[in-house]
Amino acid sequence: MGWIIKTAAGEVLCRGSSNRSHVCSALMAEALALREALKKAQELNLQSLQVFSNSQVLVSTLDAGMDLNEIAGVLQDVKSLATLFCPLSVVFIPHVENSQADTLAKSSISRLLNVV
Repeated sequence: MGWIIKTAAGEVLCRGSSNRSHVCSALMAEALALREALKKAQELNLQSLQVFSNSQVLVSTLDAGMDLNEIAGVLQDVKSLATLFCPLSVVFIPHVENSQADTLAKSSISRLLNVV
């Protein structure tokens, strides 16, 4: 998974990636990446956030305040962390517009495959 935190002007504040050897779905990977990005934003003492994700299901779930059994635990963490930011918005973007974070995630997968 990969994430990038930028200012409103587009300046990169930080970027990160990590890998997990057993993630049950792309939705879970997106939720885990969001949780890590929110933790990093908290460490940076950011007050407000606009989050972009290429997972329509994750964005819709968060917008509707729903729960999904598949990602229930991570979703609870995300919702808890989300309360630290005011305002916080979550916006869907197409996969092609999320190429920087996608590149970070793919490099993380490569590192995992080279270790295994």
